[in-house]
Amino acid sequence: MTTLTLDRRAYLHWIRNVERGLSRRTEILRTLSSEEWKTVAEIAKDINVTTATILYHLHNMEREEVVERNPEGRHWKLSAIQQSSLEDFFKPRSGRKK
Repeated sequence: MTTLTLDRRAYLHWIRNVERGLSRRTEILRTLSSEEWKTVAEIAKDINVTTATILYHLHNMEREEVVERNPEGRHWKLSAIQQSSLEDFFKPRSGRKK
């Protein structure tokens, strides 16, 4: 039995997160990159599931800005993650009373 390490981006806030969905989204995320666009058919072929399954998960991940769709076609890629560092988080804010 192999253990799949789940990608933190596979956990979505607006749907029920069952183990099978988390695993499938992790597989999808591992086939995508933030530089190269892929079609649904290419993703489905890479992980051996139907295109309908891939589309279901991609649309849910798109809603939460984990992936993005090419506006000119049917291609997908990872969204750029906008994340601040801990140093930025703990910096004192201007105008803040002590």
